[in-house]
Amino acid sequence: MKAKVLLGSGLVLAALAGQEARAQAANNNVIIYIGDGFGLAPKTAARMAMGQGNTGKRFASDAGFQVLNLDKLKYNATVTTHSLNSWITDSAPGASVYACGKQGKQDNEVISLNPATGASIETILEAAKKQGYAVGLVSTARITHATPAAFASHIWYRDLEDYISAQYIASTQPQYEAIFNSSPTASYRYTAARDWVLPTPKVGVELDVILGGGARHFMPRSRTAGVTSTYETIVDRNGAAIIDPATGVAATLKGNRADDVDLVSYAVTQRNYGYVNSRDALNNINLSQYGVGGKKLLGLFHSSHVNFEQDRQTNAAWEPSLAEMTHIAIEVLKAKSNGKGFFLMVEAGRIDHLEHANAGGITVVANPAGGNQYTVDADKPAYALGGESNYVATPTTPRTTNVYASDYMIKEVMAFDYAVAEGRALLATPSTTGKTLIFSTSDHECGGFAVTGLHDEADAQANGTKIRTYSGQITKSVPAEVGYATPTNLVRGDGGVGGWFPDYVMNSFQGKDYPQPASATGKRIVVAYGSNPLTNGNGTRASTGVGSNQGATPGNHTPQDIWVGAEDNANSADPTFGAQGIAGQGLLDNTSITPLMARFLGINATPFTLRAAPGTSPATPGLELSPVPFSGSFAVAFTLPTPGAVTVELFDEVGRRVQTVLTNKDYASGAHSVAVDGSRLRAGLYIATVTVNGQVVSKRTIKL
Repeated sequence: MKAKVLLGSGLVLAALAGQEARAQAANNNVIIYIGDGFGLAPKTAARMAMGQGNTGKRFASDAGFQVLNLDKLKYNATVTTHSLNSWITDSAPGASVYACGKQGKQDNEVISLNPATGASIETILEAAKKQGYAVGLVSTARITHATPAAFASHIWYRDLEDYISAQYIASTQPQYEAIFNSSPTASYRYTAARDWVLPTPKVGVELDVILGGGARHFMPRSRTAGVTSTYETIVDRNGAAIIDPATGVAATLKGNRADDVDLVSYAVTQRNYGYVNSRDALNNINLSQYGVGGKKLLGLFHSSHVNFEQDRQTNAAWEPSLAEMTHIAIEVLKAKSNGKGFFLMVEAGRIDHLEHANAGGITVVANPAGGNQYTVDADKPAYALGGESNYVATPTTPRTTNVYASDYMIKEVMAFDYAVAEGRALLATPSTTGKTLIFSTSDHECGGFAVTGLHDEADAQANGTKIRTYSGQITKSVPAEVGYATPTNLVRGDGGVGGWFPDYVMNSFQGKDYPQPASATGKRIVVAYGSNPLTNGNGTRASTGVGSNQGATPGNHTPQDIWVGAEDNANSADPTFGAQGIAGQGLLDNTSITPLMARFLGINATPFTLRAAPGTSPATPGLELSPVPFSGSFAVAFTLPTPGAVTVELFDEVGRRVQTVLTNKDYASGAHSVAVDGSRLRAGLYIATVTVNGQVVSKRTIKL
């Protein structure tokens, strides 16, 4: 089915707002930073590790009080995050609202697409590019993951990342088809029914910068004999292979495209992209090649997600930091914008992953009934395997001697904060870099991440946990006065004026300071998770009812409101314009941000503020599947507004039809239900489609 743009083209802003938007539309920049899963507690942990609360950083009047760049954003708000069909969102609709405004408030796992009609919704990135702005995406996750994908692709299911990468690189239908037609396997070459069409909003839109992980969705799996990518080896600025010191051989990236398409090669040879895959190569690109009419920039630095900052510092120093990716993205976008300005989305994608893994909040122990299971724990060194080790750890997995789970989160937030600093640097130079608007927000909170206290080697609470929350009481130095109320001979608890605060020192890595515990016995931050396998039911064994089966996702997203910070240098007198627009309104919904970005860029903000009222859209057949997930059989329920010939089919994740339930069967208007035998299907994810009179009108996902 061809995508249809839902945005009205004839709508305009009110006169006053439109005049100011047009006045601001020359050399304007918007950067939206999205910390995936980023609630308030991770920010608090990083800020406290950086020293807030210590001497000179205790009061708002102290020069060092705002220790993070995030803290320095002038305007703050809280926003809700629920999706259109769930009280808890996932990253796809969580990011689509920032990309599309109110029309992006949609079903879970949908990427910038109307879930009822299948029509693509134009994003602010696409609208900006069509008005002459340079545009880019940066992420520490796979660049095809849900959050960046929401800004430059349109698809009904977020995990179809091979299609998302193809949409990134193509800006015309022939280019889109050419990508699939480059497959060495005939069955994978372009098929309109399976591969759809390039969504209409993406037509004519070129991404000037693409930086992040996810090389596996740009490179062949190499299942076909003789098919390999010449871009697998990670190389420095001179093209020399980078040696992994852990293995002694060249570090490489591996593809996983089932169609064996080399999308990197296509991007370089057919779409004028410069390609880099190392920190050294990225930081030393020749900017003169990336000016107006010059190259675009594609950088892929890991087969999947880029390493956690902690692991990058320990094991993969050849990968760039999020701040370095952001810096180069800004420089390239400035060079390509020709004075018009740019739109950039920067995601700290791995905060969410630490929270999903409950890093530091659970440990793996032997299950008396057999196998391994999780148990809630805290204040132990991190597993030696890395930030997500909980998924694969066993009771005998070694732990580090000096790295704790809180160190992973703190470093991840600091990496995000240094990226924000790159954007804030533009605020000080409006005469040369233009007017800049910055938002920092999140798609949702994850894991119920909490800071529970500080390590207390002295075990002052005498409960064996060696964790406590606050300083000891005031005592008397003269034993005879212990019971006196008279305030003489007082001794303040826990070190006098030093008090009870985190005890960290700074460790410099590649020119940036990161806090680390002062010692193995120091007062380090201890974390926990409200969402864990013992409380959220993940991995529950049917035999015991205990939600601690090791291997399932330990932590889930939560519905907690999230923080938004904003700042700009436009100095507008209009309190509703730019960063000021989030202040003084009480609680906001996450859809409130996009119209402010659009107006700052001089883009018609009206489409980003409206959503069709109930009853204004033509009636379309709904499709409901139950139960979800199913074990052997399920029901397909649909309602027809008028009589029609109905076809219902099941497809797998890559679009292959696996079962036909109905074929052009005539139904009267009204509600109908059809039983489906799925006992012969393999476990996995399937897509049910309902076609009425030859037109696909609804798709839904169901899991076996």
